[in-house]
Amino acid sequence: MDFDEVRKYWEERASQNGSAQSTTRDYYLRDIEFRVIRTQIEQYKPQIVMDAGCGDAWTTARLATRFNEVKFIGVDYSEAMVENAQVNINRMGINNVHVILCDVSKPLPLQEMDMVYSTRCLINLPSWELQQAAIRNIAGSLRGKGIYLMIENFIESHDNFNQVRREFGLAEIPVRDHNLFLNRVKLLEFASSFFEILNEVNISSTYYLVSRIIYSKICQDNGATPDYFDVHHELASKLPFCGEYGPVRMICMRRR
Repeated sequence: MDFDEVRKYWEERASQNGSAQSTTRDYYLRDIEFRVIRTQIEQYKPQIVMDAGCGDAWTTARLATRFNEVKFIGVDYSEAMVENAQVNINRMGINNVHVILCDVSKPLPLQEMDMVYSTRCLINLPSWELQQAAIRNIAGSLRGKGIYLMIENFIESHDNFNQVRREFGLAEIPVRDHNLFLNRVKLLEFASSFFEILNEVNISSTYYLVSRIIYSKICQDNGATPDYFDVHHELASKLPFCGEYGPVRMICMRRR
């Protein structure tokens, strides 16, 4: 897909307003991401936080209710998603979140952020050049020593995961048409021009091994259709992080 096609895809997904599955059908993966961001906010104690590619602001709103002393700003390039986000925020009565229509691949009108996080935002930009522009713009929106918490999908660990699926007699899970997964080596080489890398961990490996391999194999053997809300997903989401067998990685960076 090209840029306009990807944006159209998300405009159509925005019709699922009110659903915790509007930006990903995997509810428990989204919960893992929430808990990871929550931990980083507790550690770094930012006062102003931007969610780059906030979608319907489900994660942003959850964080805002927990950290009511923090100001959250959500940005997204989908007008329908921004409208849905504002409806959700109003419905929940949250007063420390502001959402604006903004394309992260273009210079951002926000500066001096203490922290920026993205959850599967960059992978929805259909070229490495646009992804580079987004990283550059995020760096520009941060104050000196500000934190960028990148939670994105990476192709290397996605391939590792599919190798295990093949060994279990399961079909590979392809990268979706609207996604461009990052290459870790190339990403770190580019990002190091703007950031000091503080920490990185694959936050999806254990979860994917249980939910996408063990549970999927059980479903295949029993002729059942996998369910994102099955207890295997719920329990897997509570396991410690280990291994390199899932696409979603957290990289914590500090602006130079």
